[in-house]
Formats: sequence, C-alpha cells, structure tokens
Amino acid sequence: MAAVAVIWLVIIGTSIWVAIDASNIGARKGLLKGLANMGPAGWFFCCLILWIVGFPVYLAKRAEIRAAAVASNAALSPQGMAGPVAQNLVTPNPVPPPPGWYADAANQGQLHFGKVTGVGIISKADELMKLDALRQSGVLTQGEFDAEKAKLLGVPLSPPTLTV
Repeated sequence: MAAVAVIWLVIIGTSIWVAIDASNIGARKGLLKGLANMGPAGWFFCCLILWIVGFPVYLAKRAEIRAAAVASNAALSPQGMAGPVAQNLVTPNPVPPPPGWYADAANQGQLHFGKVTGVGIISKADELMKLDALRQSGVLTQGEFDAEKAKLLGVPLSPPTLTV
C-alpha cells in the first residue's frame, strides 16, 4: 500500500512541476505542431492522466517549447507580451543602476561605469585617456591633470607632500 502512495506522490509531484515549468518557459497552445501543442494546464493533465507517456514527452519537447516561446516573444512588441518570459524581456534590469553607472542596452543591460551624455556614453577610462593626452601634449600641467583626475574619479585630491 505504501508503494502505491509513493507512486501517486511522484506522479502528482512531477505533474505539478511540469505545469509550473511549462508556465515559466512560456509554453502555450499554438507554439508547436502535433501532440505537444499544449499550454501548462494541458501538460499538467497529460502528465497526471498518462504519466508514463506525458512526462517523457514533455522532457523531450522542453527545449523545443522554450525556443519557440522565446522566438515568438521576440517577434512581439514589449507592450503586447505577457507572462514571466515577457517580464524578463521587458525589464532586464529592474533595479536602477548606482550613481555613476549606466545600463548598456546593447549588451542586455550590463552595467558599466561612466556617464551618459546627449551624444553617447563616455567611460571614465576614455576621459582619463583624453586627459593624459592633454597632459603629455603640454596643454595641462601635472597638477591640473591630477586635479581633473581626482574630480573624475570622485576622490579628494590630497595635498602634495614636501620632502626635504
């Protein structure tokens, strides 16, 4: 009797997991052709009623379902999407970046240190290289370079120490 209870527990547990997983990867009716053309509820009942067939078929089709969901969501505009997959596409970085950092939309929301101007994004390294070029060409003195560098990096300029 205990073995039957364990079997039912496995069937119900895996069926619930299939329904949650299918929902998370964006499975819906109309993505695939044939028997695998189901949404999360269809996969749940398929696994619950005919577990020995439904569960292996879901595992075999899972990658295809995910790829089809991502491809169909990419074709839609962000305003027309719904569900967890759409939320990840619409808000790749829900937390605003800290001061001095910017989210690079071209690289899927990766954070970089720098500042955004009307023309584009200027990194701290680019500005330091320009300042160093000005210093080397004689336009800026070493003291002016150090002051601009400290201002750019946001660190206080320490007074020069005199050695005798």
